[in-house]
Amino acid sequence: MTSPRTHTFVCPECRRSIEVDEAMRATLLETGCVVCGAPITEGDIADPQTA
Repeated sequence: MTSPRTHTFVCPECRRSIEVDEAMRATLLETGCVVCGAPITEGDIADPQTA
């Protein structure tokens, strides 16, 4: 079994940092930060890491 790939998301507005999977990454890019609603760009989500 392969390990899931995760990304580190850091909100540019509220500075919250969370680890997200591919599905949550896509959701964040579409809807913005789950904490404050700020728009998110690719640059706010770090490259994949192996969990």
